[in-house]
Amino acid sequence: MNKEYGIPLPRPYQVFMGRWEGLCKTFNPQGIFLEAAAVHMDVYWVDENTWHLHEDFENLFEVGPTVFHTDITVNGKFCFGGTDQLRLEGSELTPYNYVFSIWSDISKTIVYNNHYFLDPNTRRIITHKTRNGKTHCFQIQDFVRVG
Repeated sequence: MNKEYGIPLPRPYQVFMGRWEGLCKTFNPQGIFLEAAAVHMDVYWVDENTWHLHEDFENLFEVGPTVFHTDITVNGKFCFGGTDQLRLEGSELTPYNYVFSIWSDISKTIVYNNHYFLDPNTRRIITHKTRNGKTHCFQIQDFVRVG
């Protein structure tokens, strides 16, 4: 017996596409709030298997104003990319939950990001940054799709 399950969800990483505005809040390892800064993001497909991330931090914690441009290659639910600033790998766990590991040459940290899409236009990223094997800071980034 055939069952009707409706339209399948979009391809992996499609939910990231668009122009996003957000706020990054930084906390020390003990959970004490340190600072907040705006983040602007533009994400779009370059070709069938590559998307581009343009991320503009008005104040990257302990670094200052920073802009990242990264092409990211998709292979099924897995993705990877890199520049002289960073290297990253990511996985789709569900169509609305993604995890990334990022090795940053800018902040000299390893960044573990969990992306939760609360709905198609609202995203929360919970970040755990480590340096020299120890927790350096935690961050929460809340984004709204504006385009």
